[in-house]
Amino acid sequence: MKNNDYWFKRRRYGYGWFPVSWQGWTVFGVYLLLVIAGALMIMDVSPEDEAREVAFYLLFVAVLTVCLITITMKKAPKAKWRWGKSDSDNPDEDY
Repeated sequence: MKNNDYWFKRRRYGYGWFPVSWQGWTVFGVYLLLVIAGALMIMDVSPEDEAREVAFYLLFVAVLTVCLITITMKKAPKAKWRWGKSDSDNPDEDY
């Protein structure tokens, strides 16, 4: 993959990625909107349905998270643990 095709770059601290293009921000924004929309949908359930609805919501969030990670792994450099800036950082891959 060409470096300018990355939607996400590696974070400077820790493990993971950070969105750096409009496509990356869109993917992340849609993820957040769906998580919030799912939470709003289960706010008004009856007490007897609460456990089932919460379990469904957690499954929903897990599926969304797997989708987010899959997209990120395809549109970002390989993740690695980082703790600050180093001389080996590639500005096209590391944030």
